[in-house]
Amino acid sequence: MEINRYEIKTLEDLTPLKEAWALLEQGEEMTTFQTFAWHCLLIREWNGWKLHNLYSRCYIYIAYDNGTPLMILPIIEYKFSTKTKWFGSPKGIYLMGQGSYSDYMNAIYTSFRGNVFDAICDKLKEDFRGKKFCLNSVRSDSELAAYLSGKNIPYDICTVGVSVKMQNSVEEYQASLSRKTRANLRKALNRIERDGLDYQIEILGPIKDNELLSEMVNIHVKRILIKNTKHEGIMQILSSYVRKSYRKYRDLHNNIIAMSMADNDNSVVVLVRMNGKLAGYQYGVREKNCIRLLQTCFDETYKFYSPVFRGVYDFILKCYEDDNIEEIDFTRGDEDFKHRLGGVDLDLYEFTI
Repeated sequence: MEINRYEIKTLEDLTPLKEAWALLEQGEEMTTFQTFAWHCLLIREWNGWKLHNLYSRCYIYIAYDNGTPLMILPIIEYKFSTKTKWFGSPKGIYLMGQGSYSDYMNAIYTSFRGNVFDAICDKLKEDFRGKKFCLNSVRSDSELAAYLSGKNIPYDICTVGVSVKMQNSVEEYQASLSRKTRANLRKALNRIERDGLDYQIEILGPIKDNELLSEMVNIHVKRILIKNTKHEGIMQILSSYVRKSYRKYRDLHNNIIAMSMADNDNSVVVLVRMNGKLAGYQYGVREKNCIRLLQTCFDETYKFYSPVFRGVYDFILKCYEDDNIEEIDFTRGDEDFKHRLGGVDLDLYEFTI
């Protein structure tokens, strides 16, 4: 077995690996976040940060057997700690996507082989002596998680992913929701109708309209500022300011979700409009028999009408028109609306080697 390491500084450095990647990303456990296209976006995002080369490096490890690729491990090295009291990462080795929008992390493989993973990790230990290797947001149902936990590698449950499995019919799905949820969905629709709003959802592919893309980004920025604002305690206020400044800059100038909306051919964009104005949106990626929703957001002006709650519900109903869709995955995060719409938790592990 041969283990090769490639330092990645630009997209051009990634291009020669595309063929091997295209083969391995077809694995049963692979998601959007393990694809070559997603990692191209991660490199674009990484290059978008000022002075990124001063504190981090990106590498791709590939294990080969007689020229056949067996496994890819994309990593980012933080050469010194960027962790403050409020955000950032300690010095160490992480799966590429740490600190970004990669909701599920994993190596890239068609079938997991423990000896191959161990060989890559041994090479990592040689190359980065004394540094810990942290694998976060690893799905608990993955072969990687089973292998590491079977070796008694300590782990924490860092968060959860939430998804809705499609049922036999839309009527069965509706009946599975709680009485309270069904009442709240009716209430949202009643409010819309009572106030004479024309409510529509529109489902699009990749967004090539820069004006629409900018409108969606600005809605998300405003929502970030509201969610991260604290009004009590000097340290909480300072923390709030730092977080808001960082998130606002990222969304406006180095936004991997906006890049994916425009460039990913598998993009699924759901626009929620009221009287023709954008009240909210959902952004997802279609993969195999699943739609993974990476971002949902709404304009605070329309909060009273629950545009995300009602809009996601109506999108799920529309998905029943496609017999090939088996799952709507809300991905990382345990927001209340996900569970109210029938979502089930999946633990995401963080291992440290």
